[in-house]
Amino acid sequence: MNILSLDTSTDILSIALKGDSFYEERIVKGSFSHSENLLGEIESILGRHGQRIKNLDLVIAAKGPGSFTGLRVGISTLKAFSLALSIPMVSVGTLEAIEHSAAIYDGAILSVIDAKKRRFYLRLSKGEKVLVSERDGNAEDILDEIRGAGRVLITGPDAAIFKSKLDELDPSLDLLLDTYAPRCISRSLIDLGLKKLESVGADDMGEGPMYIRRSDAEEALIKRMEENNG
Repeated sequence: MNILSLDTSTDILSIALKGDSFYEERIVKGSFSHSENLLGEIESILGRHGQRIKNLDLVIAAKGPGSFTGLRVGISTLKAFSLALSIPMVSVGTLEAIEHSAAIYDGAILSVIDAKKRRFYLRLSKGEKVLVSERDGNAEDILDEIRGAGRVLITGPDAAIFKSKLDELDPSLDLLLDTYAPRCISRSLIDLGLKKLESVGADDMGEGPMYIRRSDAEEALIKRMEENNG
């Protein structure tokens, strides 16, 4: 089975290709343009293993939360592959995949993505228990849960920034910074995606990204409607 997984939730691309006799994962950091470069990266990783898009059997995407534009590009690309090739597509929560990629740590794990506007996308888990499900918030919003979780590993592309904010609020917190983050989460997407495929099946084609809050365009539209009605 040839499986392609990718995460376009942030400006960091995680991509992996797994076949019966090969595996490759790649992370592209920096100001990566998903809309301009994603197809080229997909074709490159396939080509290095003598494969083409038509050889894919399963595609797995990170579904967010994260960049509205990045998520739309990644998910719509894999949906197109799924429809054209009649193969299943599975989506997995980005923060869950980040957490899974650091699961060698056996304590509480806080996964963090910068949501801009002085907010963060957050998820806190300990073992199999989700202490705080996907949330749009700040350090103050999650402080009580952090205090009750014991030692907490903070991971994700924006872990260092968020840890500094927690340290300012309460220097007594027992926090660890995942110094290897951000890492490629595509292998975690494959592991979680296969588990989801087996337990609940493929995504419905109408299923979209996980948006925890409204986009700037939606906020602007609502504001204009309120002004017009006022």
